[in-house]
Amino acid sequence: MKKIVLSHSQLEQVLNLRENGISWVKIEKETGVARRIAKREYDEWSSKQSQRQLEDARKEVAAQEYRMHLNLLSQMADFLLDSLVIPAPLTDLRGADEVISQFLEKDFYQDQPTFELRLGQQQRENRVVRMNELLFKSLRDHTQRKVPWQVLDDWKETRNSCVEDIIKMRKEIREVFGNIVNQKPKLKEEIDKVNKDSNVLEHCVDGILIYMWLNDVMGNESKVTAVKGQSLTRQGTAWIVFHNEAPVQTQLTFNGENRNVNVDLAKEIVKASNWAITNLREGKRELIEHLRKKIHKMQEAASGLEVALNPFVLRPIILNTRCDICPI
Repeated sequence: MKKIVLSHSQLEQVLNLRENGISWVKIEKETGVARRIAKREYDEWSSKQSQRQLEDARKEVAAQEYRMHLNLLSQMADFLLDSLVIPAPLTDLRGADEVISQFLEKDFYQDQPTFELRLGQQQRENRVVRMNELLFKSLRDHTQRKVPWQVLDDWKETRNSCVEDIIKMRKEIREVFGNIVNQKPKLKEEIDKVNKDSNVLEHCVDGILIYMWLNDVMGNESKVTAVKGQSLTRQGTAWIVFHNEAPVQTQLTFNGENRNVNVDLAKEIVKASNWAITNLREGKRELIEHLRKKIHKMQEAASGLEVALNPFVLRPIILNTRCDICPI
């Protein structure tokens, strides 16, 4: 027997009546549709409606998850670029692996309103690293044909080599400056007196290092200068500025009771520092040139990734590719 199918208007009438709590017997009387058929059509409609609602809910969840996936990948790209810095001779001599490890420890999931890790601090840190490793792989999978990831390996190799050269340069500075001080008995005697309170020699080595880094490697010209305090609070004090752009912490201050000794000592150390710098420029010219080239190579690598991982470039790439952990 052919199945009876209700017209659209009949089905609408049955649905309205049933949704208002009308019994099947009354629905049959009011619509002329047998209650068995009316109930069957209503049940089929309800089943399809539930399926549609479930599909819509799944689509909404998938869309939310994908938006979060996209945002996390974009954030990770930004954090990666922020991590690709050149070494700092006095404050940042991390190897490349340590730089990348610290990048992978970055917890930016707390900024995601739909993402929460209810864990203890140590557990959370371990979980964050594992998730970041997956996410970083995802970023590379999405962009493997568009982003020159080889330059990241080049950056890592160059950073490691650069750090080694900085350590080598500091060693050379200590040796050269130490020899010069040893050739000046009076200067050595005065430094030894001051050394009771602070390690002047090591401070000078750091100062010469930061000077040569900023001046000879980075190309920011300046001079090592001795400054005599003129204000009421600093009168009688003398200090050495190793470079105009160097951190204040690198300045070496002398504030002993004898004002003349403070000024004379600062001037003598400036002369010894400039003597050391001249000798180092002549004897370590190749090392300085290598550092220049390595810094340039690191900056070029970072710039190449910055262009490729720009959000306006990256987001369309992600939207048109898939990875193993894509929600859809």
